[in-house]
Amino acid sequence: MLQCPNCGGSVVFDIATQQMKCQSCSSIFNPYDFKYANGAEESTEYDVTVFKCPQCGGEIASTDETAAAFCSYCGSSNVLESRISKEKKPQLIIPFKKTKQQCKELFAKKVGKALFAPSDYKNCKVESFRGIYMPYWMYDMSQNGQVTAKTSTSHRSGDYIITDHYLCSGNLQAVYNGVSYDASSSFADDISGEIAPYSVKDITTFTPAYLSGYYADIADVPVGTYTNSAKTSADEYSTDYVKKKTPFSKEFVESGLKVPTTVVNVTRSAMFPVWFMAYRRGNRVAYATVNGQTGKVSADVPISISKYLVCAMIAALICFPILQFFFTITPHTMMIIASIISMLVAIMYNGEMKKILALETHEDDLGYKARKNTPDSKQVKQPKKKKGKGLMDVSQAIGIGIFIFFLLGAGGSIFGGIISSLSSDETPIVRAVIILIVLVIIIGVTVSANKKISQMIYKNGFAASVWTSIAVGILLLITVINPVGDIYYYIAIAASIVGVLITLLDMMLCFNLMAMRPLPQFKMYQGGDDRA
Repeated sequence: MLQCPNCGGSVVFDIATQQMKCQSCSSIFNPYDFKYANGAEESTEYDVTVFKCPQCGGEIASTDETAAAFCSYCGSSNVLESRISKEKKPQLIIPFKKTKQQCKELFAKKVGKALFAPSDYKNCKVESFRGIYMPYWMYDMSQNGQVTAKTSTSHRSGDYIITDHYLCSGNLQAVYNGVSYDASSSFADDISGEIAPYSVKDITTFTPAYLSGYYADIADVPVGTYTNSAKTSADEYSTDYVKKKTPFSKEFVESGLKVPTTVVNVTRSAMFPVWFMAYRRGNRVAYATVNGQTGKVSADVPISISKYLVCAMIAALICFPILQFFFTITPHTMMIIASIISMLVAIMYNGEMKKILALETHEDDLGYKARKNTPDSKQVKQPKKKKGKGLMDVSQAIGIGIFIFFLLGAGGSIFGGIISSLSSDETPIVRAVIILIVLVIIIGVTVSANKKISQMIYKNGFAASVWTSIAVGILLLITVINPVGDIYYYIAIAASIVGVLITLLDMMLCFNLMAMRPLPQFKMYQGGDDRA
């Protein structure tokens, strides 16, 4: 704890003034005035108190010995176990620019549109956010060499299209400074990526005084972990730049371009500011993080299933009388519609299982893999790039639910006109073939989902789409029997609706499994049981 030279009170870093401020007498000091009180030679280490959470095993460091009442990773309010440690001093730091109140306002704006978020999550108090300096590796890189680019342009001359080919060449000199990646295995790469980038305009030389009043995570990811990622980013940026600057760039032939080899000149350690909130439910947590410099927000937003179902049912009740007034659909048509909806839900369910498995195995988290398996001298293989964020966001989840309730509650009018001719009373064989094809697809994706669930840690049992398979099997059976009374068709349709609702409900639970991550630290330590 830093003491005020004037009154002996506690001195912390004040965001508003960007100076050190005494909490007792409000005196202002330069952060570097506290750098070396005894004038000793500069050291590569600094003293911190390291707190280890007894609930999740998370470790955070602080220069303030009194700030140890909660864990930033799991939200536990228990007093943390502590030890004194010497840590390697970072070279650079970006001080906090956004205050805690600003952080709260930015978070509220972000989640305010999430209608189905739990109320206690949306109404979190400003005290729920903790300021943490996260460790980062910064890569300074350069490219210097010859670039050749094949381009072409075409024009019409009479009945002929004439194409002129060109070979453009030149010397490329590019410098990329401060390309950064988080150096904490506990800080998921997808979260750090969403609140990026940080601007180096505010970066300054590190001094422990900046940590006063805040926590700091300790770097535990080898410096070479993100070297390939940094080089790839530089290559892609240079490639895009050359494309834009190349003559006739609209007809650019990409296969003819190769930028010079990227060289990493300097690697530096730094600390960047992050406002961090952990919302815990059971043995899982949802994180909200705010870039402490720019205010960019990343939030895992779980869904309140009760809110979700109420809203979807209201939408269905509103749509039902409207569409029933304009459309009339026979039971035969509705059976095909119900089977197709069941198939779509089963396919989406299998997709969610794939995403959960990827999240649990840290498929795209280089930092976690490096902390677990990779020594300092090695580099982690980069995952293949995927389009999109990977996880279903709240708007997609809302759309899926309301879409399904809309179709079921309204009688499936959207598909009715398209397939009514195929499902007439005179074509029971066609109906049976369609439903059989649908059933085979559902069984296939259900088997695939079961295989993924068997590899999961936090989800047990069998795929909920099994019930959808059974329901569509009943639809097929009724279609083959082809009874005279409509009541049998309605019973089969009702069974398919129940199967869809069960699968949909489990899909929402699965969405929360993704939005609320497992406690992050257990796999880092030997012993214990993260399900205890």
